[in-house]
Amino acid sequence: VVLQSKASCMPAHALSPAPGWTVVDCCAAPGNKTTHLAAIMRNKGRVIAFDKDPKRLARLKANAERTGASCVQARLQDFLSIDPTDPEFGQVRGVLLDPSCSGSGTTFTRLDHFGSLKGSRVEAARVAQLARFQATALSHALRFPALERLVYSTCSVHVAENEAVVAGALAQAAEAGLELADPFPAWHRRGLPLFPGAEKLVRTDAYLDGTDGFFVAVFQR
Repeated sequence: VVLQSKASCMPAHALSPAPGWTVVDCCAAPGNKTTHLAAIMRNKGRVIAFDKDPKRLARLKANAERTGASCVQARLQDFLSIDPTDPEFGQVRGVLLDPSCSGSGTTFTRLDHFGSLKGSRVEAARVAQLARFQATALSHALRFPALERLVYSTCSVHVAENEAVVAGALAQAAEAGLELADPFPAWHRRGLPLFPGAEKLVRTDAYLDGTDGFFVAVFQR
């Protein structure tokens, strides 16, 4: 059993890969979402899990072994260094991108963001740097030619890491034949109304929803 907050379970459920799919988990370690994907797929298919940190990847491998997720293929590699158009990835139908973020939504659990509160200017600069990386990663993830569904998620509350990143990818997604989709129609909290379609984005509020603050966007063919 892998314990996660309710919000942390949302990205894998939003992707909902079918058994037999080939899926890429772009920034996978320590592997909670990776093994969740494997469980949803009933351990049938492939989950290619990338992480560039050897220690974190070792944790992912241990988690996959502990949970019996034999369909997980862990790779010590920076996701941004791969070529999504390589024939090796020609069957990739699902992508989960849960990149490094500010952790500003983890108020009641990991408290990641407390360590970064060094002043508003410093934190703003850190968020801007993270958002640039997130935008680059999302653009890269949209390049898989057989992609049917992509989930972008963060445990951040900042618009710069959430709605702004999605807005910046809409044109590229449209060119690839993908559009925003609503993964949880019954969920009450939505993305901020900054552009048409933002009502399909999902947010959770750490204070009002009893779970981590999360953001989930789904691009679907």
